[in-house]
Amino acid sequence: MRLSAPPNGARLPYLPYSFTTRIENRVSADVHESDKKMPKTVEASDSQRLVKPEQRELGILRLIHQGTNYSRLDIAKKTGLSASLITSLVRDLIARGLVTENTPISSFVGRKPIPLEIRGDAGYLVGVDIGSYYSHVVITDLNGRIVHKAQIETGIPDGRVAVLRRVFACVHQAIAVSGVQRDLILGAGVAHSGVIDTENGVVLSFPRPGQMAEWKNIPLQSIFENEFKIPCRLEDSVRTMAIAERVFGLGKEISDFLFIEVGMGIGAAFYFNGELYRGAGGKAGEFGHITVDEDGPLCSCGNNGCLESVASCAAIIEAGRTGIERGVDSRIRDFAGGDLNQISVELIARAASENDSLAFRVLQEAASFIAAGLADLVNLLNPRLVIFGGALFRAAPHLLSDPLKRVIRQRSLEKSANDVQLRVSSLGSEAGALGASRVISVAALERLYRSQLHA
Repeated sequence: MRLSAPPNGARLPYLPYSFTTRIENRVSADVHESDKKMPKTVEASDSQRLVKPEQRELGILRLIHQGTNYSRLDIAKKTGLSASLITSLVRDLIARGLVTENTPISSFVGRKPIPLEIRGDAGYLVGVDIGSYYSHVVITDLNGRIVHKAQIETGIPDGRVAVLRRVFACVHQAIAVSGVQRDLILGAGVAHSGVIDTENGVVLSFPRPGQMAEWKNIPLQSIFENEFKIPCRLEDSVRTMAIAERVFGLGKEISDFLFIEVGMGIGAAFYFNGELYRGAGGKAGEFGHITVDEDGPLCSCGNNGCLESVASCAAIIEAGRTGIERGVDSRIRDFAGGDLNQISVELIARAASENDSLAFRVLQEAASFIAAGLADLVNLLNPRLVIFGGALFRAAPHLLSDPLKRVIRQRSLEKSANDVQLRVSSLGSEAGALGASRVISVAALERLYRSQLHA
């Protein structure tokens, strides 16, 4: 029986997380898995002829899910299958309500190919980003289009139980007001800015003052699954931001780039050959814990002079507050209404834009430290593109570009410095939550396909 979409009241079968396929366990394969599975020759190989129709259809779904406007002809070239077979398989996927045709490409001369895309309203996903200061929740369709988003203060100092209570309430509220039928919520991706074991869905630690014991070895993935009764996937928040850039942002047309996030902490993610690099133990990207000042302040990780301790939003705010407490006259105090506890990086950036010397200096010093650390990465990795995200770069992109470029030119090899482009993300504060929803999307799409296949 084929259904264009599950009827009202119908519940898609819940499959335990262990059912999820290899593609879900490799987040970077989210956008390129099918290219690896299928030969690129025009003629179908003998091994392809033995592939089950189910596997072929799943391969086509993965290709279409990449969001690159593949037509039937493009898919035939990618897979090596005949155009007639692709037409038949696509027709079946359309009949099941999983694939739809998009508007033909107007710039194409002659008969215009018809791009295909996943039918977005066939299912929906939740994306959650638990940040140090704010948490974000998005409800998206299967293509990543946001149908609802929400933001709350995380309240990290209140402890893990209080934080999760707020986040759970926000997610329940978001689902309720989004207008999405609860049975169509197929999964949730959860991003956290601590040290993450993605294989087991555990927050290993959260190097923030007063939070090490609160978030040590917390099985956050299973906690979310128990609360919402849907498959969930836990990932590092900087990586989910990078995933969002790769699929929806500045990294969409490039397979090699670095993503640097500066918020209350500092992190990085690396894309090489279209794949997210994780490192031997899955912990790659701790850019905030490289040493940039051996005589610098003690970092929450236990070392002195980490980049995070001198250039994060938390460090910038502390530097501004300390300057005012020592008698420096600054508009930062005025913008904060005289309450130094209300100082934020946004207020500091506002003051700097009005030529406030203290605000300008603390931002410039932070940018110089970031650039010093980044120069080493530019020399080591020779990237084509570095994308900056996070609260600092949203607040003050124009104030940071000059010192970043200047220090990188000073400290990097000339050829590597000339090769790299520096760009600021335009995805906004919900990028981490959007990327988190993408983390679970392929597995959710495959579960939906199999549930309809066996209905």
